[in-house]
Amino acid sequence: MAFANPLEELRAELIPAEGQKTSYGIPLSLANAQHFADWYYAIRLTPEEEAIWAEALSTIPAPCCDDNPVLRCCCQGHGRICNLTRSAQGLAKWLIVYRGFTAEAVRAAVEEWLRFLVPNYYLARALEEQGLDPKEFGLEPHEAYEACYQGRCEVALDQGGCGGMGLEVKIANPPAVPPCCLPKG
Repeated sequence: MAFANPLEELRAELIPAEGQKTSYGIPLSLANAQHFADWYYAIRLTPEEEAIWAEALSTIPAPCCDDNPVLRCCCQGHGRICNLTRSAQGLAKWLIVYRGFTAEAVRAAVEEWLRFLVPNYYLARALEEQGLDPKEFGLEPHEAYEACYQGRCEVALDQGGCGGMGLEVKIANPPAVPPCCLPKG
């Protein structure tokens, strides 16, 4: 398939679509953000599992503050954690405990989740890595999408923020609940 510009090509290559199947069997959806974030507190790791978790997450830049790894975002240095990072860390715990994923497989799955959540950050970085100015493609430089450094910690995930700092993940336009999941009245 031929693309009219590098942005379209990068989007097709890097950014997974809503509903896309994953290696762990849960389709990508904003509706999963709360579950993944909850797993951060609910799942306890053994020392061996924690070593896999740390190895996997220590090399992924946190897209909300990319001078920090997903393993320890800037908020965690102050005793807090944003829901963008908490969802990634919770997903990683679940993948290790319930799917037996290796550090490499966890890293790939978490990176896929983050590219889904923060597509413009990854697109801007990829354009910059190719020596292209994101502004020429309707994007800002990647730093503009680092939510923590832009004061957007309490902004909803789907509006370019960290989804809040509390236990409830903020999503401005949550996906509709499928009829099969609604309580029968």
